Amino acid sequence: MDWLTAYNGLLVRMGLYLLIFWPTVGYYVYRDSVKRGLSSPQLRGVTYGFLGVPGLLVYLYRKSRAETQSA
Repeated sequence: MDWLTAYNGLLVRMGLYLLIFWPTVGYYVYRDSVKRGLSSPQLRGVTYGFLGVPGLLVYLYRKSRAETQSA
């Protein structure tokens, strides 16, 4: 099981990160995209979810920017 500890457990940490944040962020983005009537909410959810927390920050930034431009 040397591959588990390779690079100080990088594979394990990345796997846990994706396992926890991909579904959480992806579902939030998907649900918000459906509510706002945006195109391809499933693709948005998967894409931003894969990026995890940085994806969530980018999505929230773009969302707030779109709201200020429409007001």
